Amino acid sequence: MDNFKNVEIKNDNNEIAKTKSLKNKNTRLMILALVLGVALVAFVVLYSISMSKQTELKIDLENIYQKNFNELVDNVNNSEIKLSKVLASDYNSYAKKMLNEISKNTSMASNNLSSLPVSINGIDETIKFINQVSGYTQSLANKMEKGESLSNEDIKTLTELKYAFDDLKNNINKLSKDIYSGNIYSESNKLDGDYNNFTIKLQNVKAGDVDYPTMIYDGPFSDSTLNKEIKNMSKTVVSKEIVLEKLQNIFKNVASSNFEFLGETNGKFKTYDYELLTSDNNSIYVQVTQNGAELLTMSCADGNNQENYTIDEAKEIAKNFTKLAGVDMMECVWSDIVSGDAYINLAPVKDNIILYPDLIKVKVDLNTGNVVGYEASSYFTNHTTRQLEKAQISKEVAESKVPKMYQRKETRLVLAPLDYNREVLCYETTCTKDGDTYYIYVNAISGLVENILKTVETDNGNLLL
Repeated sequence: MDNFKNVEIKNDNNEIAKTKSLKNKNTRLMILALVLGVALVAFVVLYSISMSKQTELKIDLENIYQKNFNELVDNVNNSEIKLSKVLASDYNSYAKKMLNEISKNTSMASNNLSSLPVSINGIDETIKFINQVSGYTQSLANKMEKGESLSNEDIKTLTELKYAFDDLKNNINKLSKDIYSGNIYSESNKLDGDYNNFTIKLQNVKAGDVDYPTMIYDGPFSDSTLNKEIKNMSKTVVSKEIVLEKLQNIFKNVASSNFEFLGETNGKFKTYDYELLTSDNNSIYVQVTQNGAELLTMSCADGNNQENYTIDEAKEIAKNFTKLAGVDMMECVWSDIVSGDAYINLAPVKDNIILYPDLIKVKVDLNTGNVVGYEASSYFTNHTTRQLEKAQISKEVAESKVPKMYQRKETRLVLAPLDYNREVLCYETTCTKDGDTYYIYVNAISGLVENILKTVETDNGNLLL
């Protein structure tokens, strides 16, 4: 019996040992599973962070690529416009100025191309052409700086360049529609033979049937710009309470409880920013300067394309709103209608002279008659008390400076903002040529042609270039 009991005890001990061993094994497995789980979670977190950073990098690169492509389009378009101006001008001083600017625009276009993800040797011909145009136009400007005029051969070459740039501009503008709806970064990572897809698309922007002229040119063109200081702004910093009171006086149709302070902007102008909610739940965003409580900008959504108001009514609405905002004695100097909205440019008029540097831009919804856009930064930057010069040449003499190829429509005295922050008294003559509208500015003191602007029709209205 004792032996039997001893066997039972041994068996029990074995079972206990087995149980403990199993428990220890399960514990180790649980610990291992826990460690693996933690490691998996850590891996997932690290992977997510890595993917997030990769996504951010891709977005940053795409933004850089889009910015450079947009600037490329602008520089090519500006070069083509200015080539037209050189060929349409009879004035050495103005032609020289345009040639310098073409050289600058094409140099910037070359830099834009070099900042895009282009495969090696993919668009050599286009880059070479743009660089040659930059150098060639600079060499012509340098030639004119020495008192020489453009030769017949120069005019012939510039005409060929104009045709080449027409094709270049048209092709790159067609490509831009595709680029804006796509993704440059993604296209640059897809290879098709020796080149990525983005390069293949860019290869189509070169001129078509036009032979590129052979050109010899001097060195690069350099320029400097000056930053304008704010001339018309009080030194007194006002409180948000004073700004709110002014806004309530301007926007009387907005309940006092519907003015929400959004924060401050610390840019060229320091502003208080507000959102206003109208009775029809439309949001208006405004910026008011901290110095002097001046309405600087406003914007809001407009209605449909119906036009219940005329352009003349819109001009009066714009003038009255500007007066309510605290700026008086403004006259409409330019207007346009785009998709049911009137775009009104207002400027002061002193002694029958339009002060173009002091523009305020107003957008009026022709469906509702509401002001839906306002921008006064030029006015507050430039407006000051001026002693205007007297014109030294007559209107008739200024008009005689306009080439016979133009059909004159109207001439008036203006203060024109020109390069290097110059403000120059000019006669502005509105002309037409080959169906296009031009504005020719003749210096009212010296009689020199200072500038020529061409109206360019776009899908979003008319531009002056």
